[in-house]
Parts: sequence; C-alpha cells; structure tokens
Amino acid sequence: MHPNPSEILRLFSNLQDRLYDGDTVKKAITQICNHTRDTSIINTCQVIAELLEIEFEIKFEQVNINWHFQAVKRLQNHQSWVLEIYQEIQKKVGDYNRRWSEPLLKIIDPQLARLSQLIILLDREPDICDNNGNVIRPNDLVVYPCKDEKDRSYEHYGVVRATPNGYRVAHFFTGETVKPEGKIVSVGIGYVHFAPYTPNWLFKERPEKEHPEKVSDIQIEERIQQSKEKILTAKDPLWNILRYNCEHWAREIVYGEPSSTQAIR
Repeated sequence: MHPNPSEILRLFSNLQDRLYDGDTVKKAITQICNHTRDTSIINTCQVIAELLEIEFEIKFEQVNINWHFQAVKRLQNHQSWVLEIYQEIQKKVGDYNRRWSEPLLKIIDPQLARLSQLIILLDREPDICDNNGNVIRPNDLVVYPCKDEKDRSYEHYGVVRATPNGYRVAHFFTGETVKPEGKIVSVGIGYVHFAPYTPNWLFKERPEKEHPEKVSDIQIEERIQQSKEKILTAKDPLWNILRYNCEHWAREIVYGEPSSTQAIR
C-alpha cells in the first residue's frame, strides 16, 4: 500500500508555484534586455519567457554590464530556490505510487533542464554592439554619423582597439573633424585620438572579411604609432578632404593603403 499522494502532489504544486514566479523572472530578463544590444542574449531571454509563459516588453535604455550580471544572479538564485523543492520531491517520490509522479516528472524534468541551460547561456560577458545591434570586434572599421557645415551627411571613420580599459576607437582628428554631437568643426593641425567606444560608433567593415588573410593586431598597432610620429613631424597638416581624410587614415591603418569611398563620391 502506498500513502496518500496528497503530500507529493502538494510538493509538485509548490514547485510549479516557485517556477512560475513570473514577477522575479520577468524583472530579471527585462533588465537584461533593456541594457544590452547582444541579440543572442536577448533571444535567450525571449526563450525563457516562452518557456515560463511570461509576457515582457523590451525598451532599450543603455548598455550596462553590471546590471546584466545583477539580473543573471537573480535568475540563478531563483533557479536554486526552485531546485530546493525539486530535490525534496526526488527524495520522497519513491514512497508514492509512480502513476502520480511519472507524468509530472516527464514534463518538469526537461523544463528544469532547459531553464538551467538558458541561464548558463546568459552568464557571460555580453557582446559589445553598436546602436544597430551589430557586434563590434577589435580592428573593426566604425563610423560616427555626422553633418558638415552644409548639413550634408558625413561619416567620420575610426578603428576599434582592445585595451586594458575596454574598447577604444582610434581616429584621425584633423583639420576638419567631428565633435561628439556630430558637427564638423575646425581644430587645426591633426592628431590621432583614442575615444572610449560607445554604441554611437556604428559598425562599417570587418577587415578579415574583406581580406582573407588575417589582420595582424601588432601590425595595426605599429601603423598607429608610425602615423602619430608622422603627424608630429609634419610641417603642414596632413588632412585633405580628397587626398587624406579620416577614412584614408583608418583604411591605411587596417589595410596598409589609404583609400576613401567618400572622397570618390
């Protein structure tokens, strides 16, 4: 004779109450999605929402890695809380008639396993992305959209560099260049500037995709240093809108030869 199954069924009910505590999970995945442009992380959050039948809205605010990991930690704690009941079920399930537990375990086991896999996928450093959701990698060519004095569209070029302080954009600040708000201004003799990467710098081109041979990181660093020395020793400003603008410089740094698609137009 098996004991009354009410106790084991109550445990299953408690597990489901914990698992479907949508407020905790909803807040966590919403916080993650509102502070990243990493599409794979966003997709993982959407799968979690589907798994637990949660509706949530994504309203991107700003990239914030600290808030990402805070939310992941809450999901991990939530999962541990659910597994406490699951472990209690595992200890007692053998005392009861399997006809009560087997159908439920067939649903719950894969559900918990899937949730565990999804939370593991979230526990990583999010990709650095631009405002269009493109993943940014070291040595990528990026552009800062701006306007010239005649309100014509213009792209200010830079090269992404990986540094101990995060991604930086090396760009040629020259006779005419852009201020942060995207306006062309005159700043005199040019120089190479390193700016913190922000999502406003949009992905333009990945060198290794344009050229099958691997782009040497050391070679790019050497070219940047050489260009700094060249600028310092030049008697006249190097910048020229047709012959050597910021795009000429950026392409010379990654490809070895200066060129500009904008100067051709």
